[in-house]
Amino acid sequence: MLRTKVFRADETKILDEATGRVSAIVSSESIDRDGDVIRASGWDLKNFMRHPVVLANHDYSSLRSQIGVWEKMEVQGSKMRGVARFFIGKGNDEADWAFELAKEKALAFSVGFIPNMDKASPLHEDDAFGVRGMEFKAQELLEVSAVTVPSNPDALQRIAKGFGVDPVVAEIAEERLADMPSDEIDEAMVEAIASKVIEMMKQMAPTEVEPEVEEAEPEAPEPIESGEGETGEAENAVEFDPYAIAIAAAEAVLLEDEE
Repeated sequence: MLRTKVFRADETKILDEATGRVSAIVSSESIDRDGDVIRASGWDLKNFMRHPVVLANHDYSSLRSQIGVWEKMEVQGSKMRGVARFFIGKGNDEADWAFELAKEKALAFSVGFIPNMDKASPLHEDDAFGVRGMEFKAQELLEVSAVTVPSNPDALQRIAKGFGVDPVVAEIAEERLADMPSDEIDEAMVEAIASKVIEMMKQMAPTEVEPEVEEAEPEAPEPIESGEGETGEAENAVEFDPYAIAIAAAEAVLLEDEE
């Protein structure tokens, strides 16, 4: 499952203004906006370095979203630093503007990655969904995008921390809110999205099928210890997709707001 994490790069340095080269830390082990930690030792860069483009806002659909190339990307202790060369002065306004934002310290970077969830774990033992943060210990870097700092950076914290929503769900909700002018976002909208998310999570939560499974086969024999075959519970398990829930909930609330 693709995930993205924004890093507000306060250690961005312009290396060469004439050629558009920038050095920036794109990931660290500090707790991010979701309360998650990405361990630097877990980064897998092999596939990334085969095609290390700088994208604009994780946009894979347009050729013009390729606004540069990462000339270097490496893990340095607890951080991951890259050297990017923006394609400035070549007719791509996105590239030119991204470099201007970098010079003004107003550009952020966002890593797109696939975590190995078998090696990830909640930072708190009592946190089934990782609401208070996940620790990622192995992840493949897919791309690193130049992004703007979200217009409403507090939205995620209010949704995830205030309402106990899965941080993956909250991230999608925040991304939808970030598309809107900050003066149009109020507490009522944040609460509406959080409530809709919670409502949909309850409807789709895997725990809801457990009582039915237990009652359906009360006299089922104990599972064979050989490990062959699947239990009735596994066969009836409901796939939990927080991304789908987040997208549906956020879109539903925003659609209602437009009406």
